[in-house]
Amino acid sequence: MKCPMLKLMILFCGCVANTMATAAERQPVSLEPGSNWTVDYADDSCRLLRQFGTKEDTVVLIFNRFAPGDQFQLTVAGKPVALKRATRPASIRFGPTEAEQEHGFAPGIMGDGKSALVFAGQMRIAPLTEGEREKMENSEKGAFILPPISDERKAAVTELTIGRPLSRPVILKLGAMDKPLAALSACQDELMTHWGIDVEKHRHLSALARPDGNPGRWVNANDYPRGMIARGKEAIVHFRMSVDEKGDATACYIQQSTRPKAFDDVVCRSLMKRAKFQPARDQNGKPIASYYRNTARFMIP
Repeated sequence: MKCPMLKLMILFCGCVANTMATAAERQPVSLEPGSNWTVDYADDSCRLLRQFGTKEDTVVLIFNRFAPGDQFQLTVAGKPVALKRATRPASIRFGPTEAEQEHGFAPGIMGDGKSALVFAGQMRIAPLTEGEREKMENSEKGAFILPPISDERKAAVTELTIGRPLSRPVILKLGAMDKPLAALSACQDELMTHWGIDVEKHRHLSALARPDGNPGRWVNANDYPRGMIARGKEAIVHFRMSVDEKGDATACYIQQSTRPKAFDDVVCRSLMKRAKFQPARDQNGKPIASYYRNTARFMIP
């Protein structure tokens, strides 16, 4: 499902200089682990993180998971990935076994001042196959549930390569990813119990909670906080909504945000006013209480 994209169009003129990267500039930066994996149990999400490299080449890798499954949001921070602005989608690859992917991102700053690439949407270690993509496009929204990625495939992933648009590709030596991702899933299962969700029933859903109508209209360009436009502020806001067995939205939660808080407030206010759902269904087709999550991105191109 595509995330709602919020844009305020500003036209401008400028000059672009074409430069040819030298062979030396394109040599990859390969970084070994500088710490163990750590799982952080946050209020509404789970976070798996690890540090790579030493001294100036230190990079912090963060997997944020907001719901069960194989999807996560990725943040990479440190001098080797510093960019002034998002120029085009980044190319990433969970290697050496999985195919290259492209994902949009926004440059950011972490709390400790590190430059960061904050990837806007959800991803998996393996991109969708053509067959999976076709089924998702041809199925009713929420009716097709992706099959899980096997532990064997996760164990075969031992590195992450970030290529474009970095001047020098960065390779993070992850080690086998089956156990770290299993720890992230265990955190998510525990978190769901605090949401009032039946974890076991959600392992065998016949349908997810899904929008009744176009979610792109729930938060739109007219909702862009005016004060933030004047200040040139953009944001990525990950949210979760509680959806009862009748399909009614009962609560809205911000799972992660690049802030300022004005964006968080307008997202939940708009969603609670406009969002409508068809309820999730268990393996027997019975409606059950569940959740819906997505991401709103506020952009000034």
